[in-house]
Amino acid sequence: MREQTEAPARGENTVWRKIRRLIWASVLPVLVSGIVRALAIYIFVTPNDFAPGGVNGIAVLLEEGTGWNSGIFLIMLNVPLFFVAFFLLGKYGAVISTLSMLLTSGLLIVFGYIPSMEQICYRPENNHILAAIAGGVLLGVALAITLKSCGTSGGTTVLASLVNKKFRNLSVSGLTAVFDACVVVASFFVYNQGMGFTAKLEPVLLALVSLFVTSKVCDVILQGFKAAYRFEIITNHPEEIAAEIMERLHHGVTEVNATGMYSHEDKALLVCIIRKRQIGELQRILKRYPETFASFTSASEVYGKFVK
Repeated sequence: MREQTEAPARGENTVWRKIRRLIWASVLPVLVSGIVRALAIYIFVTPNDFAPGGVNGIAVLLEEGTGWNSGIFLIMLNVPLFFVAFFLLGKYGAVISTLSMLLTSGLLIVFGYIPSMEQICYRPENNHILAAIAGGVLLGVALAITLKSCGTSGGTTVLASLVNKKFRNLSVSGLTAVFDACVVVASFFVYNQGMGFTAKLEPVLLALVSLFVTSKVCDVILQGFKAAYRFEIITNHPEEIAAEIMERLHHGVTEVNATGMYSHEDKALLVCIIRKRQIGELQRILKRYPETFASFTSASEVYGKFVK
C-alpha cells in the first residue's frame, strides 16, 4: 500500500519540476525581455528621436515616418521573420524570440492608448545622450535574456543567417552589424527634416551610443558575472606557491609536469583560476619567487567548483 501511495507523489513532483523548468526557461524570459524592451523603446527611444539597430530600429523609423505605433510595425516585421527562423534557426529559438517581440509589440500598442503613460516618458531638453545610454542599458538587458534563453535574438539575426546560407564567407555577426548600420544611417534621412546637418546628425550619434551600450551590457550579463582569470605559472617552487594561493586566495591549484624545451629541465606548471580583484595579490605572491614565469588570460565563463 505504501508504494502505491508514494507513486503519485513522485509523479506530482516530476510534473511540478517540469512546470517550473518551463516557467524559468521559457515563460519568464519571454515576459521579462518583452516588458523591458517595450519600456526601453517607449520611455527612452521614441521620445528622443533616435532609432536603435535591428528590427526595433526599423519599427521606430517607420513610426516616425508614418505616425503609426511602432508596435504595429514590429508585428508586421516579425511574423514573416518567424517562419524564416522556424526553419533556419530551430523551432525553440524561433518561438521564444518571436513571442518576446510580440509581447513588446502588444505592450507598445497598449501604452499608446493609456494617456497617463506619457508622464513616464523621458524627454530632456538638451542632453539626449542620457536617454540613449538608458535605452541602451534596457535593450541590452532584454537582448541578453533572449540570447540566454534561446540562443538567438531573432530580427536582423534571422536575415543575417539567411544571407549566410547563400554566402558562407560572410559571417552572421558581420552581416548583423551591417544591417544595424543601415538602420543608423537611415535615421539621418528620417529625423529632423528641414534642419541643419548637425541636427540631422544627432539621431545617428545617439543611435551609435545606444548600440554600443546595448552590446556592452549584453556582454556583461552573458559573461561578466562569471568572468575570471586563468593563470599559468612555470616554477621550481610549486608546493610553496600553491600553498600560498590556496591559503590566501582560497582557490584550488592544479599542477602539471612540464619540460623547458631550451634547458630541457623538468619544471612544474601550475594552473589556477582567480577573480579579477585578486590579480594584484597573486602577483605579489609570485614576486617572492624571482625564477618563476607566469602569464594569464581572461576566462569568460567558469563552471564547476571554483572556490576552494
